[in-house]
Amino acid sequence: MPPRFVTPRHLTGLAIIASTLGGMAHAQDALAPVEGGEGGEAGAVAGVDAETAYLVRIAIVEGHLLAAATLYEKGMVDEAVGLSYHPEAEMMEEVREGLATKGAADFTPQMEAFSAVLESGADAATVQASLGQFRNAAAAAMAVATPTNQQIFAVAGAVLKAAAAEYAGSIEGGAVTDPLAYHEAQAFVDVARDVLAPLLADPVLGKLATRATDALAPAADAFGMADGQFIANDPAILLAVAARVELLSSQVR
Repeated sequence: MPPRFVTPRHLTGLAIIASTLGGMAHAQDALAPVEGGEGGEAGAVAGVDAETAYLVRIAIVEGHLLAAATLYEKGMVDEAVGLSYHPEAEMMEEVREGLATKGAADFTPQMEAFSAVLESGADAATVQASLGQFRNAAAAAMAVATPTNQQIFAVAGAVLKAAAAEYAGSIEGGAVTDPLAYHEAQAFVDVARDVLAPLLADPVLGKLATRATDALAPAADAFGMADGQFIANDPAILLAVAARVELLSSQVR
């Protein structure tokens, strides 16, 4: 897969989360639905610069398709197909505008091909091959951007906040009631890890990127299955992870 970026060179506890994100009200807002789109997706690009927003939107699209592939593997075919179409319904107009502005190739054909593969009932290898073609196209679109290291951290943080919002929205009454949002949240965590990966070998930022990647480890506690049911844990787990990465981003120079 081509490089995701062209680069220029378990916190826990609500008090910590609140102070890192600018207060308890801010922390609660981060988990609340946002009008005009799903809370995690619409809120992910709120208040960020255009370069960061461009990358966040592509990362969010990628997360949807990763989640769809996971659902498919679990035999939830209808849910997987439906989720694969979410980006087109929710955000691809803005994504395509960004691609056109950057002169990047539109990866809509790869998205449509992926959905078609799911609908056809293809085997796992075919699904993964189609997903790989999309991810290559998405990575190429990301590679035309020239974000600063701070912006790369900001992308990871924004995607993690989206994960926290989707996770919170997937749970009601202590149970997972929206498996699509649940899997989106898990995929967004994986995408955030991928976003940080190119910085791990950086001679200056490698240690900080490693700390940020390590900070994602507690996110695993939010997901899983028990007795055939998806585990519903405290959404603050993911918000704490996002807060930790955001805190580390303030140290990026």
